[in-house]
Amino acid sequence: MKLAIAGKGGSGKTSISGTMARLLARSGHRVLAIDGDSNPNLALTLGIAAERMSDMPVLPSNLLRRTEAGPVLTHSLEEIKTSHSVTGPDGVELLVMAHPQHADTGCLCSMHATVRRIIEAASDEDRDVCILDTEASPEHLSRGTASYADVMLAVVEPYFKSLETGRRMAALANDLGLERVALVANKIRDERELDAVHTFAANHDLEIAAAIPWDETFSLAERAGIAPLDYNPDSPAIEPIRILAENWGGNGRA
Repeated sequence: MKLAIAGKGGSGKTSISGTMARLLARSGHRVLAIDGDSNPNLALTLGIAAERMSDMPVLPSNLLRRTEAGPVLTHSLEEIKTSHSVTGPDGVELLVMAHPQHADTGCLCSMHATVRRIIEAASDEDRDVCILDTEASPEHLSRGTASYADVMLAVVEPYFKSLETGRRMAALANDLGLERVALVANKIRDERELDAVHTFAANHDLEIAAAIPWDETFSLAERAGIAPLDYNPDSPAIEPIRILAENWGGNGRA
């Protein structure tokens, strides 16, 4: 299964992506996580030490070769993982798309294209899961980064701007040809907020994949520089994320 996790900045998409990746790995899946954000932070949620964040390997710019049929990878996915991935807790393999170190260095168009081809090359076997933590904007959709994903989950908070961002991303994902698109309602404090998400989803013919409660563990873990799953594995949001992971990335296949 190939999952793209999208959402407005601050919605919790990276926290959910990293936690899903580790929970799937713990349940026996081989997980490839790709940080597709130009401000990469997925490593921390995966449990990779904060002091390693500044020197994480990133994908090189020469992994694509232009052909008449379109761009192709110059190396196999296994070769790319061997040279540029980092293995985190629970055996999750992480690839980081980019981490710009200087201003005015140009766009990341070629890197989005590289990630698109890596997702295409990822295994379709039942045991294998590829999770793309996307850019906190619709750019990854306009560039087709998630073209080869099977599912896109748009993480939303229970207020209009976040919900509207999720709706726009869902529309772009459908336009891109993704067959399954659903919202993940995050940081839900009460029934009133959950009702607001359900009403919005119903009005726009959107599926809701999961509702995840507000959980202080995630902000406390971030302040401490620790993965939420390591900070408090029994916190309220972990079980709904585990169910989401199994239903949409694991054996459930939603």
